[in-house]
Amino acid sequence: MNKFVIICGGKCKTDGVPPSVFENAYIIAADSGYDTAKKLNVTPQLLVGDMDSISSVPCGIDTYRVKAEKDDTDTMLAISIARSRGADEIILVGGGGGRLDHLLSNIFMLEALADEGIRHRMYDGTNEAFVLSDGEVTLKKRGGYFGIIALEDSVVTATGCKYPLNAAPLKRTLPYAVSNEVTGSEAMIKVRGKVVVIVSK
Repeated sequence: MNKFVIICGGKCKTDGVPPSVFENAYIIAADSGYDTAKKLNVTPQLLVGDMDSISSVPCGIDTYRVKAEKDDTDTMLAISIARSRGADEIILVGGGGGRLDHLLSNIFMLEALADEGIRHRMYDGTNEAFVLSDGEVTLKKRGGYFGIIALEDSVVTATGCKYPLNAAPLKRTLPYAVSNEVTGSEAMIKVRGKVVVIVSK
């Protein structure tokens, strides 16, 4: 397994990120994600970005610095590096709050990773997000809510939850399958199509 963790900028509730996320992983900090890494007591192997939002650029860490005027976000740049190094799993930490444009960019990058068959997750300490395409997943009961947002016209079945779905049509423009709850020990979601699943504490 070739696992990469990319610590992004943006808001992150660091005490809500599972420590297991960083196990056996090559860790990249994307710009001010380095400040988040310090709060997580994690030492990245690589720092990438234009360094326009980091508190200070550290010494003694491999750094890949680019101009601020670029096409990719710092997170996209880090993902590209992980891809080029043969990643089969990429986890984003942070990147879930503050700038809505960056949040949407990160969600759509998860979609791109799913299309490439790369395992993925995004954690911001409060939410966990991943893309599910033509498959199924089990969600364990741990409090909080979950939502299912269509990335394309999809058919979804959800059992073991407060608001079950039975081959329900979901559209990107009709995002009603939110604020659901696991009622038993676990819920099962089956999808024909492509959705993003968001689990919130």
